[in-house]
Amino acid sequence: MDSQTGIDMRVFVVGVPRSGTTLLQSLLAAHSAMTSFTESHFFERHFTHLPLLSKWVLTKNPAPRVLEFLDENKEDPPDAARWFELENRRTLRVRPLLPFKTRSAALQLLRVLDELTLRRCRSSWVEKTPKNLRYIPLLESVSGPKPRTRFVHVIRDGLEVVASLHQASQNWEDPHDLDSCVRRWNADVSLSLGRIGAPTDHFVFYEELTSRPEGTLRPLLAELGLNWEPDILERYGRASRQLVTGQEAWKEGVGRNIRTSGTSDRALTPEQRDRVNRSLRRGLYEQLLERTERQSGAT
Repeated sequence: MDSQTGIDMRVFVVGVPRSGTTLLQSLLAAHSAMTSFTESHFFERHFTHLPLLSKWVLTKNPAPRVLEFLDENKEDPPDAARWFELENRRTLRVRPLLPFKTRSAALQLLRVLDELTLRRCRSSWVEKTPKNLRYIPLLESVSGPKPRTRFVHVIRDGLEVVASLHQASQNWEDPHDLDSCVRRWNADVSLSLGRIGAPTDHFVFYEELTSRPEGTLRPLLAELGLNWEPDILERYGRASRQLVTGQEAWKEGVGRNIRTSGTSDRALTPEQRDRVNRSLRRGLYEQLLERTERQSGAT
């Protein structure tokens, strides 16, 4: 445990949306040492990477989102959130000054979650914003060795993800067409593949999680340094209800019986399925499965 923060571990669940990330978040949140929150979107909305400079920069004031996030989770502002109130009166309102606050803001965002966790009398937290997959380098750069930081990638068959993401997004402000859903799966699963071998990263396959919940979750908890608690599989439904906002209707049913759900048969026409299958880089899934199995066997 970090003596300064009092936190033992920060866990980020990442992956392509509609891959089972909310299900895994709910299962981890049901552990007695863990707590969790609604999707924070802290990093994807406020930071960007500048490839030419090889650096991350703060590009948007996070203060409004921090307050919105606290309201979603029915929490009063912790001390770390007050930092944003103070800085909002100084530099955060002045766009050219934002890059100078990149590291400070990122650290404070993590500390907001740390302090909420301690307030709930827990020692570890799990945060699930799928797109944090693309912000792992930033999160690594601002996280020291303590508390421990872990990234859990959830991987699901591409056809099912594309079908589910396309269907769910039709009720979003920015609906996704099939091609953009395919590109998202190809790009993000490729990023996950590139993380194989990183000591901070762990991989869960949706098909295994839903067909063998205990057989999949128990070894993951062991990798995270957490003991197995059999009633997690009963408590996770209650935990999931605290993690979904009223605007996320597509997540309904996450806390019900764990089962493999297939969307592509009913959501896509045969022609659409064929088109998606031709565009998906399906070999990425097989490579991930093969390399994680090989790594697991080696350890």
